[in-house]
Amino acid sequence: MRALLSELDGLISRRDVKRAEVLIARALRSAQGPERGRALLARAQVRLMAGRPEDALEDLREIRALWPEGAAGPQMAELLGDSHFARFELATVGFADRADTSAALECYQRICQSFPDYGNLGWVLYQQGRLLLTEQQPHEAVALFEQALLAPSVLPALTAYCYERLGFVYFYELRDSARSLAFLNKALDTYPESEPRHWLAQVHTLRSRVLRAMTNLPAALAAAEAAVSTASAGGAEARIGLADAALAAAELAAQMGGQDRQVVAHVQTFLQSSRRPPGIDVTWSRAHELLGDAQYRLGQASAALSAYQSALQYNPYHPWELSLYYRIARCYYSLAEYTRAAAALERMLEVAAKDAETISDFRVYQLLANTYFACERFDRAAEAYQTALSLVPRETDQIAELVHYMHLARERGGWTQSQ
Repeated sequence: MRALLSELDGLISRRDVKRAEVLIARALRSAQGPERGRALLARAQVRLMAGRPEDALEDLREIRALWPEGAAGPQMAELLGDSHFARFELATVGFADRADTSAALECYQRICQSFPDYGNLGWVLYQQGRLLLTEQQPHEAVALFEQALLAPSVLPALTAYCYERLGFVYFYELRDSARSLAFLNKALDTYPESEPRHWLAQVHTLRSRVLRAMTNLPAALAAAEAAVSTASAGGAEARIGLADAALAAAELAAQMGGQDRQVVAHVQTFLQSSRRPPGIDVTWSRAHELLGDAQYRLGQASAALSAYQSALQYNPYHPWELSLYYRIARCYYSLAEYTRAAAALERMLEVAAKDAETISDFRVYQLLANTYFACERFDRAAEAYQTALSLVPRETDQIAELVHYMHLARERGGWTQSQ
């Protein structure tokens, strides 16, 4: 049994969940008393590692009855705290229970007070810091992360984890981008080569956001693309990180301009690596908006039209709803579907009137006039050209064109000077 439990420790340290579960099932068939308690402790670790904290807590409750002396130790308290904290973090939005964070904090504090020489104290301090972040206590969290850097730990990557959280806090909570970037660079430098590489994707993505805030767009895009590359090689575990990195890269490539093919590629990676939402989702709406803009600039009007329609579908209350109707109309016009183009623009004007918004961009009325002209609705075209002329900046060179087509529409519509 001792040899089996030793082998289990090795599998758990390598995060080999499937093989560990097989060995644990074998051990539990014959183990009694403290040995069964040790096997259950290993199973609780594996269940927590697999994202099943409720099952881990069930095992820990059984251990208390079977193995009281083991249940009183720091390893049990650490696992109990981690399980409560994980249940809180994994709870569905609106169902997280603060009782779990209180229970976790109690376990961590008991370890610090009763077992100050515990060999994994660094992890306990790190977890306390993360927990305090959920309670909006950034300064206290920073102090704990700094303590964790100096405390003993069995986790080779703990130093990098602490630097990453310090970078996170200094960026999002303390608004110090320069210090945040310095910590994130340390996280990259200290992450062990032996550890799974996909964790680095979230560091690269966060670095990208910090660099974007510092207006260093080329470096921000390079960091986002490093995140995409790292996550792409990480398998199923890196799927969420890949989606986050790909959308960040798409946003940056679009902001920099002239990189439409890269925007399309990154958005497609995002869509392929994230689960399709069942209803409204502003992130998916934004992704399709980016996709549509890039495809339109690439001359792919039909694909762009589909993307814009999806953007409205995923966010019917889009803050740029009017702009999307305009972009949809542009696509229809490019596809020579003039009636639909006019309908999209008319819908845009209806929504604007309903919301008491004023359309002051002459290009909207110019496109509306062009669609009416193509549909041979010359009277409506002439009116729209006249409205466009009333809005067009005087320094533009499009005035002559608008005047020309307004007169042409009037002639074809049978307009007379007396009108």
